Amino acid sequence: MKIVTLSAAALAGSLMVLGTASATAATNGDINPWQHCGIGAMIFDDNTTAAAISNVIWDSGTTAVTSATISPETCNSEEIRVAQFIDETYDQLAMETAMGEGEHLAAALGLMNCSAETSQQVVSQLRTDLQGASAATGYADAAHADKAFQYYNSLNQAAADCTAS
Repeated sequence: MKIVTLSAAALAGSLMVLGTASATAATNGDINPWQHCGIGAMIFDDNTTAAAISNVIWDSGTTAVTSATISPETCNSEEIRVAQFIDETYDQLAMETAMGEGEHLAAALGLMNCSAETSQQVVSQLRTDLQGASAATGYADAAHADKAFQYYNSLNQAAADCTAS
């Protein structure tokens, strides 16, 4: 009975830590090691929940955290590649999104597996979102990371149908 209680407490503690880390990562736009790194992310590239569970079950997430700390390049899930691309090319992406075309925008759509049929709808939504964001108070003074994270969220939502087909 003590072993079951201790196991349940350990699992609850792990999930609480994981939930806190996830919330912090989502807020800061950072990499969540349990979801985006380690063995779990390699196996479950497109399912961060399964990746996190796998990492916690494997070794309480130690390998994932270590890989994120020592060699962040091992955190190479598809989400990370998209986020890095947006971060590195945000200014060009914003300009091309406003224009409705461009090679960086086409590359972002390619990373999201958007076909020619769905791309125009995605670009239209991105343009609407960017127009709303740039009209908001404080946008001009917002940090680059905040703007890139907002674009990343917009792209994920707009391109949801691209990856579903």
